[in-house]
Amino acid sequence: MNRISRISDDVVETPLLAQIEMPWGFRLRPADMQEKPLDLLVEWSLTFLGLAFLLAAFAQWLLPGSIYMGDALTMKLVLTCVLGVLGGLCLSVSPRGFRPEVQVDRLRHEVRFVSRNPRGRGQVLATVDLDQIIGVGITRSISSGDCHCLIYLIDGTKPLRLATGTEPEIREIRARMDTYVTPPAERLAAKMAAAARRPSMTAKTA
Repeated sequence: MNRISRISDDVVETPLLAQIEMPWGFRLRPADMQEKPLDLLVEWSLTFLGLAFLLAAFAQWLLPGSIYMGDALTMKLVLTCVLGVLGGLCLSVSPRGFRPEVQVDRLRHEVRFVSRNPRGRGQVLATVDLDQIIGVGITRSISSGDCHCLIYLIDGTKPLRLATGTEPEIREIRARMDTYVTPPAERLAAKMAAAARRPSMTAKTA
């Protein structure tokens, strides 16, 4: 006879998310984000590669015996553009790093999506004003079972993923984000109250 065993509520899940308290709010990042020598190597490699591309883009014009007419000139211009774009792309990506972080700032009233490099320097990739957020939701991944915290924007675009973690972690983040976000019902009530005050103020003025 098959026996079905109940999953104990005391099972402790491995933390997937680190929540760091700040004076202005909190930061979210993966719990296993540690110093890795490979990250620094990738950063310096991209920097060197970007400089090499830029140097090659302009050095080709200084080569002895270069031809500056006809098809050769066109090829040089195209090659300069391609190498310049590749070099600029490498140099712009290298200082960003590959360590994702989300900062929820109550003082500035915004959510910042940040990428940190191995030296700890962060670069803001995108910001979302808290007034643009109308709701916070939770979805579960079909493949891994992890939960995702999503924020829904007022313009109706695709929801943004705020964080990924275990269900208790995501529920805690959602509950906290609910205190930061003004629900649509409250927005509508405030708008109707403001509209109701306008006629009375106009009548008093008249």
